[in-house]
Amino acid sequence: IFFRTMAVGNAYYDMTIPMGDAPTASGSKMPAVALGAVFGLAAGLALLGTGAGPASLFSTPTATATTPTAVPLATFPGRSMAGAGPLYGSPVASSGFGGAGRPSADVQPVLMTTAAQGAQTSPSLHWAALAALSAAAFAIGTFLGRRPTHPATLPVPEQQQPQTLQEIAIAAYTSQHNYDYDLIVIGAGSGGVRASRISAGHGAKVALLEPSMAHGPPNYSAVGGTCVNVGCVPKKLMVYGSEYSHDFEDARAYGWDVPTGITHNWTRLMENKNKEISRLNGIYKNMLVNSGVNLLEGWGSLVDTHTVAVRSSRDSPEPDSTITAEKILIAVGGWPFIPDIPGKEHCISSNEAFYLPECPKRIVVVGGGYIATEFSCIFRGYGAQVTQMYRGSMFLNGFDDDLRTHLCGEMQAQGIEIMFNTNPAKIEKQADGSLLVTTEAGEQVPCDVCMYATGRKPYTRGLGLDKVGVEVNPKSGAIMVDEYSKTSVDGIYCVGDATNRINLTPVALHEGHCFADTEYGGMNRKPDHENVAAAVFSNPPLGTVGITEAEAAASYDRVAVFKSGFRPMVHTLTGSSTRVVMKLIVDVATDKVLGVHMCGPEAAEILQGMAVAVKMGATKHDFDSTIGIHPSAAEEFVTMRSPSYFIVKGEKMDKLP
Repeated sequence: IFFRTMAVGNAYYDMTIPMGDAPTASGSKMPAVALGAVFGLAAGLALLGTGAGPASLFSTPTATATTPTAVPLATFPGRSMAGAGPLYGSPVASSGFGGAGRPSADVQPVLMTTAAQGAQTSPSLHWAALAALSAAAFAIGTFLGRRPTHPATLPVPEQQQPQTLQEIAIAAYTSQHNYDYDLIVIGAGSGGVRASRISAGHGAKVALLEPSMAHGPPNYSAVGGTCVNVGCVPKKLMVYGSEYSHDFEDARAYGWDVPTGITHNWTRLMENKNKEISRLNGIYKNMLVNSGVNLLEGWGSLVDTHTVAVRSSRDSPEPDSTITAEKILIAVGGWPFIPDIPGKEHCISSNEAFYLPECPKRIVVVGGGYIATEFSCIFRGYGAQVTQMYRGSMFLNGFDDDLRTHLCGEMQAQGIEIMFNTNPAKIEKQADGSLLVTTEAGEQVPCDVCMYATGRKPYTRGLGLDKVGVEVNPKSGAIMVDEYSKTSVDGIYCVGDATNRINLTPVALHEGHCFADTEYGGMNRKPDHENVAAAVFSNPPLGTVGITEAEAAASYDRVAVFKSGFRPMVHTLTGSSTRVVMKLIVDVATDKVLGVHMCGPEAAEILQGMAVAVKMGATKHDFDSTIGIHPSAAEEFVTMRSPSYFIVKGEKMDKLP
C-alpha cells in the first residue's frame, strides 16, 4: 500500500512541474507535499468506506468480480509508473514542431475494484492507521519524486546528487564506466534536441551543449536550432504575412471594399516574430530540462573520443571546462555560405534577413534553391522590387521539371525578375548607401540589399574533428556516417544537416530519434530516407513526394504520367490567371504510384496526406477507388483517370506500344 501510494504521489508531482514559456526558478515543494497529504488522507478514508481490507489492494481484479475503474496517472518522459511500462512502446511522445514537441502525459489505466474480494473485517483503529499511512506515503512520494525545475540562470549548475531510484541507477552505471555522462550532444537543434530527449527517456544521462539560449545576432541560431530561430518557423510566419497583400486584392472580387493605399508596418512584424521565437526558446529550454537533460550553454569541441571541451566563446584558446561521456553525438547543423567575391561583406544571408530593420525597396536574391526562391516571393509580397539571379538554366534542382517551369512563370507574373545563367562578379557600395551588383556578363543591377542564398555548409569549424580522426567529405565538409549515423570513429555519431544527407528538419528529427532508440532503447532503427516529402513555400507553394518524371524515366521501363492543370476555384471570381499543376507518376508494370507533385495553393498540406499513401506503396487503383472531397483541388489526385502520356525506355509517347 505504502509503495503504491508513493508512486501516485510521484506522478502527481510530475503533473505540477511548470511548463510555462520561460525558465522558472526552483521554489518550495511544501504546497505540493501538503496537497499530497490531503489527497492521501482522502484516498484512505474512501478506502475505509468500502469496507475492503488491505489484501484487496494487492489482489488481481477479474472481469467477473466487478467493473474496473480507470484511474489516469500522468507519466513523465522516461519515468513509467511502478509496475507499469510506457504506453505504445515509447516513454516519450515523438513530435515535430507546431504545438507538439512538448512532453506528453500518457494515461496509464490502473484497475481498482469497488468491492471487497474475500477481505476480512478490521477494527476501526486499523483503518485509521491505514488512512494515515496513505497520507504519509503520498507526501513522501510527492517529495522524493520531485524533479529539479530549470534554474533562473544558465548554464545549469553542477549535477546534483541522485534522488530517485532511476537517477541512482544511472549514476551507478555512469560511475562504473568513469564518465560524467552516457551521452554528450553538441548542438540543440532539431536532431540534437530529439536525440537528447528520447535518450534521456530511455534512461541515459545526457548533457546537451548549445552556444546560445536566445535567438538573434551574433549567433542567430539558439536552443531549438536553425528551424526555430532562423529557418522554418520565422520563414513561415513571414510567408503568411506576405500573402495578405495578394488576399487584399482578391477580396474586392468577393464584395469587400478594401481601402486603397494600405501600408505595412515592418517593425511590428519583426517585433511580433521575435516575441514568438523567444517564446519558443523558453519552451525548448523547459522541455529539455524537464525531460532530464542537462542543458549547458557553451561551444563544444572534441578533445578525444570521450571528452568534449566547453568554451563560452568559440575562439577561446583554452576551454572553460571539459566533460566526458561514453558516446558523443554531433548535431551542429549548417551555416549559410557566401562565395568569396569582391564586396561579399556588403551581402546578407538568410540569418540577417530575419532581422532587417526595414523591408528593402529593392533586393537582389542570389541563388536557385528553395531558400532563395521562398525569400524572393516573401519580399515581393511585402512590396519590394525583387531580382533573383541564378547561375543555372532553371531553379529548384531536384524537383519535377514541369513544376519548376510552372512556378517560374507564376513568379514572373507577380513581377519578380528572374535572371537565369547569371552570376554576380562583384558588389559595390554606393555613396547613398545603396548597392550595385555587377554580373559576370557585365550587367548592373542597383539594389538596397543583396541577399545570398547559395547553399549551406556543415557548421563544423573548430569542432576538432581532425583531432579524433572523424572522416569528412573533402568537397562538402559533411561528416561521413553509416546507416546508423555512426562516424568513422567508434562512439561518435552525427545526425542532421552536418551529414548532408537530406537537409530537412523532419529528417533530422527522424535521425535523432532512430539514434536514441538504437543506442539506448534496445531497438534496431536505421533512418529511412526513401520517399521523404518536401515543400517549397513560394507563392504559389510547391509540394512533392516520391520521384520525379525524369527520375522515373531513368529507372523504369514503362511509366505512365497523369497530369492536370486548372484555375483554382477561388480565382474564378478574381480573374487571376494563376493555375494549379498536379502530377502522378506511375509504374505501368506494378501500377504503383512512384511520385506525387503539385504546385498551387495548399500544396504542402495536400502533399502531406499524399506522402502517407506513397510511403504505404499505394497503387493508381487505390487512388482511383478513393472518393474525393468536393469541391477541393485535392480531389483531382483521385479523379485523373487517363494518362497524359507514357515514357517507354526513356522515350515519351502518347500510347503504349
